[in-house]
Amino acid sequence: MIKPAFTPLIALLGVVALLLRSGGGAIVAAATVLNAMDLDESMNLHGMLTQVAAEAMTRRHAKSNNHRLLALTSSCSKKLDKCKSDLKTCEKEAAQPTFLYTQMADTCKLKRKTIGNGKHRYEWSSKDMDDETYVFSDRPYQIAYTMQTEAFFQDFDNLFNKDNGGKPNGAITFRHKNTKNFEGPLISVFVEAAYKTDVGKFVYELSQSKDQEVVNALDEFFKEGDGKDDDMVEFEMCSLFIDASELCECCLYGDDDHCAASWIKKACNDNEKEITEECSRQI
Repeated sequence: MIKPAFTPLIALLGVVALLLRSGGGAIVAAATVLNAMDLDESMNLHGMLTQVAAEAMTRRHAKSNNHRLLALTSSCSKKLDKCKSDLKTCEKEAAQPTFLYTQMADTCKLKRKTIGNGKHRYEWSSKDMDDETYVFSDRPYQIAYTMQTEAFFQDFDNLFNKDNGGKPNGAITFRHKNTKNFEGPLISVFVEAAYKTDVGKFVYELSQSKDQEVVNALDEFFKEGDGKDDDMVEFEMCSLFIDASELCECCLYGDDDHCAASWIKKACNDNEKEITEECSRQI
């Protein structure tokens, strides 16, 4: 009896179809088909079927790995998104309130010194300032407390520097000692602050922008014939208002580790870094 010429090929195609459709269970079907063939045909097909089965398993394994990788990537992405969201919350919570300052003095002086080329240097000073400087927060916070005026002068350069916005603006009101007229406000930049311990005098160096000069120029407070020294004017009932700065414990300790805002932000950044490294290791 003559065997069909394409029986092995037909059998192979059938087995391959079974392998591709049914996965591991197709091996049993393959064995049944092989038993129906003679030895030579079975041996020839065995190697081919083994290769096909191996390739099918490889594809399934790769597909499984792809699903796992996609799931892991999605999980890491969600963790990072949450961390970034938490970081924004932390940064918002870590935002330092800004504080404004009020100072008072029974008497004060305004001096003008010529430094050449028609330019002047201006100085406000007092020997009887209130021992306490009154501090209150800008909105939305509602914080208020007092600090020693000497401490304020000593920490002036830490409170106001180029890293946190520069030197402060301020407004001074006072009453002329001779005329008893209230004058000002004198709006100015407080360029420097010093407490001269040898004479017990508090000193601010003042300077004005063009806009500040338009309101009340420093030179307008010095009137010829106003006294024995036309470059010095005496006032009483002096009040000073100085604009905002960020004030936290780092101002007292001199390093960011004592600032709650800096600590919280660092913790959030470390958390994001840790999640990124963990996901990278798993991938």
